[in-house]
Amino acid sequence: MTELRKENPLIQGINTALVTPLMRNEVDVGRLRGLVEYQLKAGVDGLVVCATTGEGSLLTERERRQVIDVVVDRVDKRVPVIVGMSYVRIDSVLDASRVAADAGATACLVPSPAYIKPSQEGIYRYYAAIADQSPLPIILYNVPSRTASDILPQTVGRLAPHEQIVGIKEATGSIERVQGVIAAAAGRLSVLSGDDPITLSLIAAGGQGVICTGANATPQQWVALWRAWNNGDLTEAAAIQASLLRLHHALFTESNPGPVKMAVHLLGLIEPEIRLPLTWAQPQTRALLVEELERLGYRIGGAAR
Repeated sequence: MTELRKENPLIQGINTALVTPLMRNEVDVGRLRGLVEYQLKAGVDGLVVCATTGEGSLLTERERRQVIDVVVDRVDKRVPVIVGMSYVRIDSVLDASRVAADAGATACLVPSPAYIKPSQEGIYRYYAAIADQSPLPIILYNVPSRTASDILPQTVGRLAPHEQIVGIKEATGSIERVQGVIAAAAGRLSVLSGDDPITLSLIAAGGQGVICTGANATPQQWVALWRAWNNGDLTEAAAIQASLLRLHHALFTESNPGPVKMAVHLLGLIEPEIRLPLTWAQPQTRALLVEELERLGYRIGGAAR
C-alpha cells in the first residue's frame, strides 16, 4: 500500500525538475550532490529526476540508476523523489518503476505515450495497466507539445479513482484546461503545473503546486512564492511570480534544458555540458540569463546573495 494517500498528498508545493550535471560525458556525481543540497537548503518540497529537464531519455539505464541512487541517498527521506519515465512500452515503464522503487524513490512521473498518438481509450488503458502493476505511485504527465498525445480531462476523471494514480503534471499552458482537469480530478489527484509562468493561477484555481524548471536556478523565489500563498498573501505571491516572468522567457527561448543548464552553470553549480541532440544555449540567451539572474540578486559564478 502506498504512503501517498490522496486525502493527504505528499506531492505538492515546489518540486524542482532537476538537471543532470555532466562532466566528460559522465554523470557528475559531486555536482549532483551539490545541486540536491542547494535545493533542500532553499526549502523545496520535492525533486524530480531523469525527466525532460534532467535529460532522462538521453541517459543510459546505468546512468539513470546512478542519478536516482545519488539523489535518494542525499535527500535521505527529507522530501519526495519522483522519477521521470520517458518510455512508450508498458513493460519498459514497469521495469523502470521497479528499479526506482528498489532505489527508494517515492513516485513515477509518466508522460502520455509519445509519437504513436493513441486514442483517449488507449491512453486510459495504458495508464490503468501501469498503475495496476507499478510498485510506485504514478503521476500522469500531460505535455502534448512534446508527445502529440493529449490526456483530456474526461480521461483524467476516469483515471483519478485508481488508488495508485496520485497526481497529474499538466503542461498545456492553458488555465481553461487546468480548470477542466481540476474539476475532473474531483480532489482525488494532486494537480501540478508543468508551465512555470501559470503556476500561481493554477494554485488559485485549486491545484497543488508545480514541477518546476526555473527552480533549478532560483529555488529561493519559488519557495517564497509558495509560502506567501500558504500565508494568504496573494499580493506577495503574485509579485514574486511576476518577477520571474522575464527569466522564464529566457529559459524557454531555446529547447529545454539548454538554457536552464546554462543558468545553473552561470551560478557556478555545474559544468557547461549537455548531450546531443540537445545543444548549449546561444550567446544571446546567455546574455538574457545573466541580466535576469543579476536582477533577481544572484551573483554570476556564485550563489544567491
